Amino acid sequence: MQLISLTANKESFRPVHFKNEVGLNFIVAIQKNPESSDKGNTTNGVGKSLIIALIHFCLGSSKKDSLKKDLSGWSFLLTFKIGSETFKAERSTDKQNVIVLNGQEISLTKFKNKFESLLFDIPAGTSELSFRSLLPFFIRPRKASYTDYDNPNAVKKDYQIQITNALLLGLDVLLVEEKFKLRKEKERIKNLVKELNQDELLKDFFNQKKDATLEGQQVKEDILKLENDLKAFKVADDYYEINKDADKIKLEIEKAKNRITLIENQILNIEETRKISPDIKRENIERIYKETSVVFNQESLKTLEDLEKFYKHLSSNREKRLLDKKNELSRSLSELQKIIEQKKVELDAKLKYLDTHQALDIVLKLKDKLSDLKAKEVNIQRYDELISKYQKSKIKTEKNFIASTEKTQYYLDDAKEVIKSTTDFFRELAKRFYPNATAGITVRNNDGDNQIRYDIDAKISADRSDGIGNIKIFCYDLTILLKGFAHRVNCIFHDSRLLSDTDPRQIAELFKILDEYIRISGKQYILTLNQNQLDEVNKYLTEVEYQTIIQQNICLELKDELPEDKLLGIQVDMDYN
Repeated sequence: MQLISLTANKESFRPVHFKNEVGLNFIVAIQKNPESSDKGNTTNGVGKSLIIALIHFCLGSSKKDSLKKDLSGWSFLLTFKIGSETFKAERSTDKQNVIVLNGQEISLTKFKNKFESLLFDIPAGTSELSFRSLLPFFIRPRKASYTDYDNPNAVKKDYQIQITNALLLGLDVLLVEEKFKLRKEKERIKNLVKELNQDELLKDFFNQKKDATLEGQQVKEDILKLENDLKAFKVADDYYEINKDADKIKLEIEKAKNRITLIENQILNIEETRKISPDIKRENIERIYKETSVVFNQESLKTLEDLEKFYKHLSSNREKRLLDKKNELSRSLSELQKIIEQKKVELDAKLKYLDTHQALDIVLKLKDKLSDLKAKEVNIQRYDELISKYQKSKIKTEKNFIASTEKTQYYLDDAKEVIKSTTDFFRELAKRFYPNATAGITVRNNDGDNQIRYDIDAKISADRSDGIGNIKIFCYDLTILLKGFAHRVNCIFHDSRLLSDTDPRQIAELFKILDEYIRISGKQYILTLNQNQLDEVNKYLTEVEYQTIIQQNICLELKDELPEDKLLGIQVDMDYN
């Protein structure tokens, strides 16, 4: 892929026409008063970084709310080539979910899938590898892209960082994916055991407080016993009616017993009353007679003999009444005792019936208990099976881990020449900047219990030099472009951030390297830079070098003096990262 132009539907926009499809292209930002600003921060806001953002926007980057908010009604058109075929990708800020490709509207997903297949060779069965995850290695999209040489996407996933670099360096990414999946399987098994450990029934097994085998045997015995008990039970439809009758009989017996007690007490009182003699002596009768004669006329009183006869008559009647009452109570007592005996016979029959028959809800409760026991048995069996499966899977995964590590080591031994081609070129470039530095790209087999298959490290040991991180990025990206694998992206676009805090002598060497390597490679290199950076580097280039390498390859100049001299041609402050 090589870039041809970036245009917009607004006349104020400063169109970007890349002068050289093969070779160097520079976009220079010029400040009116360069002496008033610090180095590396002279022309913010003219649109250098915005160009990169808009190129990514036309190439299917994620939705940008700031573009819709600040540039509503705008659309941008990127023209580029892949091989001999030219493509035009247009995207509107108001309708960002589609791209118009060569006049045909397609979804972002279809757009990205199309150019993924055209630009990258991604093996089937791999993850984290896509058009959008790989493109930033060639067009670093944002400020954070210039922090780490191997992470232009500024992601936090070590696995993604590793696999994208491995693909572009020509390493076997299927080995990367293999270890990634093995590690995920180990995590899955670990989480499964953790989940089982949360189960209240199984927790004691994990804590080794119970033996699952013995517990399972006991549960089986309990289930068998309960099943046999249930088979022997007879369910009575009239269980509750019989039970109600039995309770009624019990109450009647208790009432009869209470009545018997009362009668027995009454009979006892009668016997005590009979023991008391009612006889009165004759002299007492005479005294009573004399006393009454004072009050009443003589004619109205009985004779003494009559009184004596009357009193004897009363005594005789009293004894008869007491005996009659006693006989009546005795007969009631006999009747109550017969009733109690009869009720006891009835109660015994009811209780015997209830003893041999069961209520339905009692049986249901027993069945619920049986279900609980069977569920417990299933859980214990599940525990045994899962633990067995866990042990087997753990052993298998450990074996596969070892086998994968061994296979990777053999692969790296066999791939030394492939690795050497990239590491030697990276070293060659680094030596141009730091002749005495130890430099190169190392690839080692990571045998740790993690998701990382390869430990990839690009090194330049000139730690005290200013801008070494930027130079490392430049050397690494140029190595991927010229000596990398699995891509057909024939261009690099770097932002002026690449040159920040970098020694002018190293920048001069950077331009010489570009002139030496890019033209003969048939590739394209694009760089935005500030005028003050050019002024500083001019001291370390001959006039011919400055003219042929830089001046003749400037395709656009942006200025900060007036809005119309900036990229958009208008003054807009927005965050497009």
